Amino acid sequence: MKTVYWDMSELSPNSGIFGISSSEVNVVPAGTTFRVMSPRTREQTPQYGEVEERYGIFFFFSDRDELEAPFFAVPRLELFARDREGGWFGTSTCGEEEVYYITPEGEPFRVSNSMKEFARRLLAGEDWRELWEPAQGLALYPSKEAAARAVELVPLSELLPKDWKGAEER
Repeated sequence: MKTVYWDMSELSPNSGIFGISSSEVNVVPAGTTFRVMSPRTREQTPQYGEVEERYGIFFFFSDRDELEAPFFAVPRLELFARDREGGWFGTSTCGEEEVYYITPEGEPFRVSNSMKEFARRLLAGEDWRELWEPAQGLALYPSKEAAARAVELVPLSELLPKDWKGAEER
């Protein structure tokens, strides 16, 4: 079955859960997005501060981060933290919510099968780098344009039904 990709950034941040399925093609979300939490979440969950102090992993919060995507991921990658070395942490929702680490040089590694397992290992003091492995099936491009030269990126407007609410705005 043919695979096409669509850029998740074409959705507004408050779109909620959104998916596209087709019996004719495999439709996969692509791009790099951010999971930014409220300062209140940080205040209510002291473990964020503990992870920042102990491991130098800094989660994204709306009161301190202005973020710009450093690359275009295929399939989609949602970045949720950086580390003191300049690497990125993100999740992919293709299948399980696997956790990835992108080195400062742009090399992707899978570090955990799930966000829950990743958090458990961090809080238990385990080294997350012990189990990392090259990320098969995750490609990073310097831009959306570069990704479009390598994979078929289809505008969201072409994938939506013509009578879909909001389609006329796209």
